[in-house]
Amino acid sequence: MVGGMIPRDSWYHERHRLERLAKTMDPAAKLRLKTSKLWGVTSALKTFAITIGSTVYIPAEWSASQVEGVLPHEILGHMKQFRWCGLWIHPDLGLPLMAVLYLLVFLPVYLAWGRYRLELHAETKSWCYHLENRRWLPDDVRSKAERSATNVSGAAYVWAVPRPWALWGFRRRAEKVIARWEKIRL
Repeated sequence: MVGGMIPRDSWYHERHRLERLAKTMDPAAKLRLKTSKLWGVTSALKTFAITIGSTVYIPAEWSASQVEGVLPHEILGHMKQFRWCGLWIHPDLGLPLMAVLYLLVFLPVYLAWGRYRLELHAETKSWCYHLENRRWLPDDVRSKAERSATNVSGAAYVWAVPRPWALWGFRRRAEKVIARWEKIRL
């Protein structure tokens, strides 16, 4: 956001349509702009969408298509995880347990298996959604798996697991999702 202004091509100008889409994935879902200076503490906090309970915080600079692309990951993946931690009642009730699973296990570099698994689960939900809705092809899923593995094993996620482990896990899961999709499609 430049000087407090929302960019002309920002997703925020289509927020009502995007919020309706988000609510089809989870009725509690809310989309919010990342406006606080706290989001700028690290580049990962500034540039990625982040889900906390029932709210997805999205950078103002993103386009509507970027938001559409990430909503399945954030809502069908992470918001569902918050819901699970909240005993399926509401995503916001899962905040304390999710904080333990995600943030406290955040500390050990290369040993944050919980964070890796949460991200792998969210990506899996996203890949399934995009394949089923014909937004992506199998090669798009493979490409996204590579990028996600690189992110999770890099600085943005405080090197949650070693890169070879992340690549192996994300590639393996991507191939399973693709095989299941191709079987259903036939």
